[in-house]
Amino acid sequence: MKKKFSYLVIISLGMVVLSACGTNNEQEGASTEVTQSESVVSESTVSESIASESTASQAEESATEEVSLQEKYNKVYTDGSAQYDAGKYDEAAGTIGLLLQNDLSEYNEIKTKAVSLEEKITLAQAEEAKADEATEVIEKSTYKTERTSDLASSEFTEATGKDIKTVPDDEISTWISDKEATVEETFKETTKATPEEEMTEVLNQVVAISGISAEDNQFYATKTDEQTYTVEIRHSHEVDGVGISNMVGMFKYDLTTKELKKMDPLTGEYSVFNGTDF
Repeated sequence: MKKKFSYLVIISLGMVVLSACGTNNEQEGASTEVTQSESVVSESTVSESIASESTASQAEESATEEVSLQEKYNKVYTDGSAQYDAGKYDEAAGTIGLLLQNDLSEYNEIKTKAVSLEEKITLAQAEEAKADEATEVIEKSTYKTERTSDLASSEFTEATGKDIKTVPDDEISTWISDKEATVEETFKETTKATPEEEMTEVLNQVVAISGISAEDNQFYATKTDEQTYTVEIRHSHEVDGVGISNMVGMFKYDLTTKELKKMDPLTGEYSVFNGTDF
């Protein structure tokens, strides 16, 4: 198409040059008329060529985007299915939940499989929760977010040697107060910002980059070193009167590079998350 466009332009210019070489006024006028006529035809053909080329390009881009989107949705479903098979029901529920938030009206096969898998995951979560002796304690606790957080559980056990799911609320309250005091002291020595200001900025960045709603989910964040925050995001709902907490994602945010990474629940490895992923 581009070669045709170039060829037509050359012909048009050539005729203009030829008409300028004539000596007879009548011949010159006729030459000019032919040139103008040919030029109009050339321009019309060029316009049609460009329009045709543009339409074809748009069609190709649309087809590429559709294939790319389908591949993306398929991968998310495959990831959720693998998490379910590995017994990581909270993670699988979070993955499939994010998938189903998209408009899958043009991907009925993926949607049907995802809905079916979500039902299986939900049943598995409910059965697991009912069998867990800590479920009743969690339901009555003021600190449901902390008790259902993998990150908080790990920190609490490291600090106290106990299980955060089963201890009384007052022990969790004391632990949180001690932790906040330690963080406050650390900030006085290393930065002018307050812990609350920095935490708010980090969470705002995580929401902005990931596109995960701050209203519908629970966030648990902790500063793991001078420049890194680890942020756990969960989504809570009820199944047969039992509270279920889906793992939406475990992230790391770098204060220096402003980079967000997400953990693969099957490998434990973190990779850069750009917001177009799940």
